[in-house]
Amino acid sequence: MAVSFPSIPMQNGSCRYPGCQNSTFQNANGSYSSFCSRRHRDAASSVQQSNEPQAATEVGPTVGLCKNCQLRPVYSDGNRAHEFCGTRCRDAYQTSAGGATQARPAGPRTGTCKLRGCQRPVYVGPNGRPSEYCSMAHRAEGVQTGAELCLLYASRNSGSPAHDVDTDRRWATRCGQWPKVIINGKLSDFCSNRCKEDTFSSAPLILHLDKEMAAFKDVEKQFTDKWKHPTTVPTVVKIWKIYSRKKHTDDFLSYKDAVERMTGLPGGNSRRRWHGTFRQCTIGDTESQVALCQDANCSLCRIIETSFSVAQASKRFGGRFGKGIYISATSSKSNDYVQERGGSPYKAMLLNDVVMGKTKKLTTGDMTLMEPPAGYDSVVGEPGADLNYDEAIVYRDDAIRPLFLIIYKM
Repeated sequence: MAVSFPSIPMQNGSCRYPGCQNSTFQNANGSYSSFCSRRHRDAASSVQQSNEPQAATEVGPTVGLCKNCQLRPVYSDGNRAHEFCGTRCRDAYQTSAGGATQARPAGPRTGTCKLRGCQRPVYVGPNGRPSEYCSMAHRAEGVQTGAELCLLYASRNSGSPAHDVDTDRRWATRCGQWPKVIINGKLSDFCSNRCKEDTFSSAPLILHLDKEMAAFKDVEKQFTDKWKHPTTVPTVVKIWKIYSRKKHTDDFLSYKDAVERMTGLPGGNSRRRWHGTFRQCTIGDTESQVALCQDANCSLCRIIETSFSVAQASKRFGGRFGKGIYISATSSKSNDYVQERGGSPYKAMLLNDVVMGKTKKLTTGDMTLMEPPAGYDSVVGEPGADLNYDEAIVYRDDAIRPLFLIIYKM
């Protein structure tokens, strides 16, 4: 039997995470989540997977775990709790089960140790989540066999981030030479939740990517492949991973989940898109230049610090498709909007995560737009009558977040 996710509004209440009194997050369709943020939603799933009945009771008896991923709490529309956390897990479950919603054995998905030659099962922690290795010894040995190091450790040893002595000492004692691990079902940038939380608690900041890291190569390839102008493709000098303030990250992820539920598009049709803007400083030019400048006119640092703002973007440029935040799949088009005003010999561009949702494709401009046309979440300007290269526009701050800072030389 198919499972539907009606968009029936529910009453606002307090977050169900133990001890939290914040109001629950309101989704874009008017309904409310059971939690105030994605972080508390994921943390609640860890509580429920533990063997502490008191903690599980505090979360609330109506919040169960998704039948597919068995990691996240199920979606609740106010009338009832569904079997899945969202449409993506629902569809994945129905596809693998041949369209029938039949029971699956409970318990975490485990595998064999990631270290080459080891066939032992991975270690499963007290919260029910599996590691990638069978033991701490093999985890440490994994570093010597090519596994990427925790990004926090790698950046700290290359001179980033530029924290005071006390902060740097605290980080040094909390992180060692450990490989990245899977957190909440995805490969993390870090070796543990502790390093991840340390990074977000110190945000906004940028962490340096080594040229041998998979993320560096992936972003560099996207930059060069999407350089469509008939000019020489620039050389990528450095790439930095951006960590925005936790509140904006939570707002973005909550909006992304809401768009996914409303449209049925996996990840809310999230895409990586380029954005060029003003830089009044030399942040990112070297490993020692990691501090955000305080110049109010440095759009790049302000985006890293507080993320994007429709109001601010509208002041800078008059958009062909109205007042919104403009991005492009074409790196060379975004380069046209890069302005270096701080004396740097390089140029800087942002690669961003953008929730496109349901897109309205246009070939002629409409400068009166203040939001996407009814029934759509974004606008895509296609090459044709008014454009030589593509551009996309979102009309709300939480539809986009900066992911990478790219420093390049023309």
